Parts: sequence; C-alpha cells; structure tokens
Amino acid sequence: MMTDDVAFDPKNPYRGELFNHPNGSDVYQGVQVDYKGEEVNSEHFLNVLNGNKAAMINLGSGRVIESNHRDNIFVYFVGHGTSGILAFPENYLYADELNNALQSMYSDHKFNSMLLYIESCRAGSLFDGILSESNNIFAVTAAGPRESSWSIYCIGEDETPDVCLGDEFSCTWIEDQANLGILYPSHVNELVEKRTVLNHFNYIRTSVKLSNVMPYGDFNVGQNKLSAYIGKSQEVFSKYSYKNSDIPSFNKHNGTNMFSYKFSKNTYEPYQTKEQHNGKNNTMKPSSIYNSIMRKIMDRTFNTILRNVIKQLPGFIGHIDELKELPSNLPLNVFPCYRQTLDHITTSCFSLPKNKYSLNEVHIFFNLCTRVIDSEWKSEEFYNVFKQVVHNVCSKNSSMFSNLLKMTDIY
Repeated sequence: MMTDDVAFDPKNPYRGELFNHPNGSDVYQGVQVDYKGEEVNSEHFLNVLNGNKAAMINLGSGRVIESNHRDNIFVYFVGHGTSGILAFPENYLYADELNNALQSMYSDHKFNSMLLYIESCRAGSLFDGILSESNNIFAVTAAGPRESSWSIYCIGEDETPDVCLGDEFSCTWIEDQANLGILYPSHVNELVEKRTVLNHFNYIRTSVKLSNVMPYGDFNVGQNKLSAYIGKSQEVFSKYSYKNSDIPSFNKHNGTNMFSYKFSKNTYEPYQTKEQHNGKNNTMKPSSIYNSIMRKIMDRTFNTILRNVIKQLPGFIGHIDELKELPSNLPLNVFPCYRQTLDHITTSCFSLPKNKYSLNEVHIFFNLCTRVIDSEWKSEEFYNVFKQVVHNVCSKNSSMFSNLLKMTDIY
C-alpha cells in the first residue's frame, strides 16, 4: 500500500524513479503496488491485515493476507503519527483500533507470530502499556511515545533541508540487511540463519542516534530468527550496494540536464519544523508563506475551541497549558472520546489527516478527554458541548477566510 504520489510528481527530476540512498539504485522499478491513492486508508489496511477479502473486492489488486495459525506475518509501516495515532492520507488509525485488530487476529488463530516495524513520530504510543506481552506479537518502533522520528539524507538550498530520501530508522535497518550480502558474501546464509529479531533490534537501537528505538509486546518473538519474517535468500541481501560516505554525491543524468546534489547523512530533519526558503536572501517561498499563515489559523482554531470548551467544564482544575503537554500514558478507554472530538473538527473545520501540521496539536484533545472521563461529566453532555463549540468557532472562521474545509497539505 502506498500513496504513490512521488515517482511521477512534476517536481521529481527523475521521472518514474525513487531513491532511498544518495548512491542507491532506483527502488521503484518492479514494485507491485496493490493499493494506491485514496485506497490507502486505515479501514483498508485493517481489512488487508485481517484477510477480509470480501471487503476489498473491486479495490486495487484485491489482495489480502490470507493467513492461518502456521504463518508468520511482518508488518512494516512508514508514515506520520502522533499520540495514539498512525496517519493515513485520508484518515487516522487509532491505537485502540490497531490493538483490537491484532487481538482479534490472535484469538482467531490467524498467525503463528507477528513482527511489526513502525516508522513514525511518537510511534511508541501505539503500543506502550497497550500491546499484550503474551500474544506472539512483537513491535519495534522508530521512536518512543513522546518523541519525533527523524529524516535522513536531506538536501536544501543554503543548508536548509528541503528533500529527504528516507528516515533514520528505516534506512538503518534496510541498509543493514542489504549490506549483509556485500560485506559477507561467502557466508551470508550462515549469518542469516543465526540472526534473531532481537539481534536486529539491538543493532538498530544502537545505530539510530536521534530517537529511541523501542521494543513492545511479546519478547519471546524476539528469540525467533529474523529470516522467519524478512526474506532470507542471498539475492535479497545483495540486490543493493551502498557506499558509506559522510557527504556522498547524487549524480543522475536526466534528458539534457545533469543533476548534481549533495546529500549529508548527518543532516536530519523532523517534519514538524520544515520550512521552505528562497536562495541566499533566505526569504520564504510563497508556498511557505501560505503554509505559515494557515498554521496560525489552525493554532488559533485549536486554542479557541479548547478555551471555549473549558469555560463550560465545571470544576476544571489547572492551567490550559497543561493540556498542551504530550500525554504520559494513553488509556484505551479515552480513545472513543479522542476519536469523536477529532472527527468533529475534521467535519466542521478542516481535515486533520490531510494537514500534517495538525499532528503537532491533536494530543491536546486526548488530554481534554482524559480530564472529562476522570471528572463527573457525562460523555454525551460533553460531546454536545464540544460539537456546538466546534461548529461556532469554525463557522465564524469560515466567514473570515476562504473555505477551511478545502485547506490541505499544511505541514
């Protein structure tokens, strides 16, 4: 499953090609994309995972995981995320929904064991205190519950990163696997046979520098051979050859133009702080100016909603800024409220999933829901108040600005 909006984007100087390393090969050629574009959403992801073939009829290739109790499953997710959320292009996948799906698969004997590699900011929040330690599922996340995951191999004018080829976590584990066949050609099969999931985790954990790679779930799975989840033929580990260099050049001929870019492996970029600038005068590009304005609108909208709801919450104790701190834990019983509040905003204001910047802010509503559940407020009464406040705030903003419901791609 991939949105598949990069290879043939007009801004891609290498039309129809994708690279995840400055000296790497095209990794797009030969890839079979089963689901792309709007087909990539959380419902379809869970249907594929659960083997719900009937639900995927007339969608993409229609392929699902038709597994049984003898199968080992490897799930690799790369995208954006925040507290208790994996972000799909069109909607969110919440931690309780993912956990329910995994528990259901375990109860229905749809796998022998499962290994998940999750690349997103705050990925640990999907599993911390949530994933069972005895259901044959082991998850490795690129970052802990309260921290960012970082991009790697970045380039930009005047040392301002504008394009990044991959993420530190993903590039670390993929290059490690790919280089086995290069570094140890004579006994790669022997190494593969001995390598366990925990061996691989320990290597990734010590190699990734800017976030804490975290393990969750059933550590018995960690004793299994990694080859039970990730292909073990020699061709798999020798397909790509990466040359180590602090600042490798990426030269590629495209038509009559020669593109020569400098990528730095030591240049990292979190998606939260990325802005685009023009040349040496460091003036912001028009797209970045628009993005900055829209950010302010979103911030003001979130803050106004929060203040107006709290005004109607009797007995609210503490300062509003406390709600802006990242939650230390995410109880499963808070997620229905969390989901409903964010759905109200997406319906009445602007699409949260289509605007990545919102991932920096939405956790405040998890904290708000936690306060409500811990108080004497009735859920239905809170929902009615919240829905009315959101409607009032966003209908007022819609008269001041162009239709907020059309606002997308704010990062």
